[in-house]
Amino acid sequence: MKALIMGMASIAILSTTLQSCASTGSVANKITVESGEIPSEMKSEDFTLIGVLKERGSYDKYVKKEFANYTGKYVLATENEIQDKYSDLDKYRYIMDYERETASIHYVGTRKSQTVPGKRYFILDRKTNKEYKRKTWSSFYAKEMQAYLKAIEAVRK
Repeated sequence: MKALIMGMASIAILSTTLQSCASTGSVANKITVESGEIPSEMKSEDFTLIGVLKERGSYDKYVKKEFANYTGKYVLATENEIQDKYSDLDKYRYIMDYERETASIHYVGTRKSQTVPGKRYFILDRKTNKEYKRKTWSSFYAKEMQAYLKAIEAVRK
């Protein structure tokens, strides 16, 4: 019985992992204006996207790496820098950031559970103060960020 429970738990974790590891191209294709995850104005506006740095080297290195592959105009800034240096809402209208999410996995037949942290990315339209949130979240935040930036590039072209 214990082996069956552990096997089922392993399958559940594996399927979640595989879903999170889907190719960034296939994930990016699902992130669209129509899905409500990208502002429609990004199709026609000339904008500079702000990527938020959290002043944590472990996270910021991924932000720098993923934005380096982005072909649009962008700046990377901390929250304080955004307020001080990038207050022009016409030029710096959009911010890409995330909010933390968690899920609990409970193992059937045991009293064990595990909390899985992740990030849900969004684009904030600073003019309208509207957030365009990703429909899903993941603990593979570099891949999520990469897919979101690819989707934004597809809308811009």
